[in-house]
Amino acid sequence: SCDFLSFTQGQQALARVLVDWPDGYRCDAPSHVRGQRVQDTRLSLSECHRAAVVSAVCCALFLLLLLTGVLCHRFHGLWYMKMMWAWLQAKRKPRKAPRRDLCYDAFVSYSEQDSYWVENLMVQELEHFNPPFKLCLHKRDFVPGKWIIDNIIDSIEKSRKTIFVLS
Repeated sequence: SCDFLSFTQGQQALARVLVDWPDGYRCDAPSHVRGQRVQDTRLSLSECHRAAVVSAVCCALFLLLLLTGVLCHRFHGLWYMKMMWAWLQAKRKPRKAPRRDLCYDAFVSYSEQDSYWVENLMVQELEHFNPPFKLCLHKRDFVPGKWIIDNIIDSIEKSRKTIFVLS
């Protein structure tokens, strides 16, 4: 036990109680020191205080999970994970949708900063082109009350192409 090896006062007390202490005693456990003389044995801190080490590791893991949770909440990590899952699900579906399921020529993805240019210039040009293109815009074509991610995936699947407006 680590108690036998650690304190000098404990060693002196044991010498008064045990016959031939410490020369006549050998370690039985842990297995890597089995058979060594007790006075020659040195156990590491983690071997002597296993409960403290396990508690420290558990506390560190808990703090890491807590920090991860806070960062995910702060930087919308859950939304990104849902988006990645939806993207993976969409990638597993067959590439060619039946012709009758396509409602739009293109789904237009853009930020709110670009909304004026997209809605008043690009969409006007493309929808009044000869022949006109049927475009899917989130402001007018998304189903109200449906999750945004589901609306995006459905709109992409119902469109021949996807237009990303990057700014």
